[in-house]
Amino acid sequence: MQDYHFTFTEKEPRRLDIALAELGSEIPLSRRRIRRAIDEGSVYVNKKRCRKAGTMLKGGEHLRIVTIDGEVLTPFSAEQLVWQHRTLYLIDKRSGQYAQEALHRSKGCIPDELAKHLNMTPREAKFLRPVHRLDRDTSGLMLLSSDPKELQRLQELWHSHVHKTYLAVVSPAPTWETQRITLAIDKKKDRLGRFHVSADGRACDTEAEVLERHENTALLRLIPHTGRTHQLRVHLSHIGCPILGDRRYQGKKHVRLMLHAHTLHIEKPAFPQSIQWVAEADELFFQSPEK
Repeated sequence: MQDYHFTFTEKEPRRLDIALAELGSEIPLSRRRIRRAIDEGSVYVNKKRCRKAGTMLKGGEHLRIVTIDGEVLTPFSAEQLVWQHRTLYLIDKRSGQYAQEALHRSKGCIPDELAKHLNMTPREAKFLRPVHRLDRDTSGLMLLSSDPKELQRLQELWHSHVHKTYLAVVSPAPTWETQRITLAIDKKKDRLGRFHVSADGRACDTEAEVLERHENTALLRLIPHTGRTHQLRVHLSHIGCPILGDRRYQGKKHVRLMLHAHTLHIEKPAFPQSIQWVAEADELFFQSPEK
């Protein structure tokens, strides 16, 4: 990731794309690449995302451009929308898709792609947000809402009236068949974007069960009883059985992060009637990894 910061100091007004292009050696990007960055949502003016190349700068503005070159996104497809009710949308997210806007892009993320698929008005698309998040490389069930009040209400009830299970393939395989992991995790990431187990961290609770074994790998069912960021990944890595493909947390290299949000059960009063969905994992979860 490249992260550039500048202050526009010219006295004469400039279009945003021209002003960035004129920075020359300070920002090694062509004008075409700069315009693409603006369109993707990776350019900020005074800390606000700006997707209009023709925005006029008058002087004194703080500019920021964040880029990741060579990034390959997993495209959104219509069959990923598995349930819809009024302003609620349940999708089966693919590994490699951003659950929400990233620092370096708003275009191409799930809310943006889903809004296009549903032909939402700009106002509807503006409010489309995930009720809960999945990491980019995690697949499975994820709920979104385009109603801010409904979004807030669901998020307030999420941890008390919603139950989730995940599937994960770990390597090496654990020696146990079931495990309850109650290790606290720090609130903040380190400089490499990792969370760590810490006695002074926030309380965390993960239930794990081995479903299948194959040589030195195992398929696990995971139940997170708390919802900390990277909780499952941190817990499994710390106890010596990291998720396959999770290079950030010492997992072995693989074609993808082998973590999948398998079931989602929402109870009353979060929903008028309790309902449960299941999203089957792809075939990768049931094949032995290549050595």
